Amino acid sequence: MEKFRCHSCGKDLPKGSLKYIVEIRSFADFDGYLEEYDGDMEEGINELLDTMENMDPKTIEEDVSKELIYILCKSCMDKFTSDPFQTGKAAFVGEDVKGTIH
Repeated sequence: MEKFRCHSCGKDLPKGSLKYIVEIRSFADFDGYLEEYDGDMEEGINELLDTMENMDPKTIEEDVSKELIYILCKSCMDKFTSDPFQTGKAAFVGEDVKGTIH
């Protein structure tokens, strides 16, 4: 049987114990602004495609979107939800911080 530990503090989380699943989904944002391109557009696109052709597909995918899953104990979950990045700052709330793509 697989043993679970808190990803934050390392505490053992035996079968039947209280534990929390934290899913983090990050994805590239688009604010609607595109910089003006001075060169030949077709040439620029071809350069970009050539560069991407030599990159690992997983790297390209992770630059656009990434999902992470963590298991936390009650204490670490409380700390995480009150200040996920341990900055001492309040979290952003509302639609103001989201871009236009989603």
